[in-house]
Amino acid sequence: MIIRPCGLWIADGTVMTLRYVYDGRDRFNLPGGGHEGQEEIVATLRREFHEELGVKIVVGDLLFTAETLIRERHVLHLAFRVTELAGTPQIRSSETSALEIVWFPLSDVGHKPLYPAIGADLQAALHRSLPHPRHLGRLHQPWYE
Repeated sequence: MIIRPCGLWIADGTVMTLRYVYDGRDRFNLPGGGHEGQEEIVATLRREFHEELGVKIVVGDLLFTAETLIRERHVLHLAFRVTELAGTPQIRSSETSALEIVWFPLSDVGHKPLYPAIGADLQAALHRSLPHPRHLGRLHQPWYE
């Protein structure tokens, strides 16, 4: 199982995502990446934001956990709130295959191909102040079928 922390950075009512193209289709990831060795999970998330985007972050509360199973690749996602971001995010192509940073209004995230696919749950949690952390179970990722 792969452990993948990801960060939710919201600025001016928009969510930061990274655009990738797989099998000819756009996919928008919450920034984050794979846990390495014995590092702490929040250290993984800080490292990934720095490596891929050149910024430093402060990691807040754990919002969601979820699982994906795609082509026998089992991933446990840990979605954290990012409470502070220092610097201007820029894609570092030597560290990521992401093509660009894309900002989505919070009202749109439920309709976008997010990875992990937490858009609708994210909207509900932010608009209704649902308790967190919450485990969302195994998520359906329709663009992989």
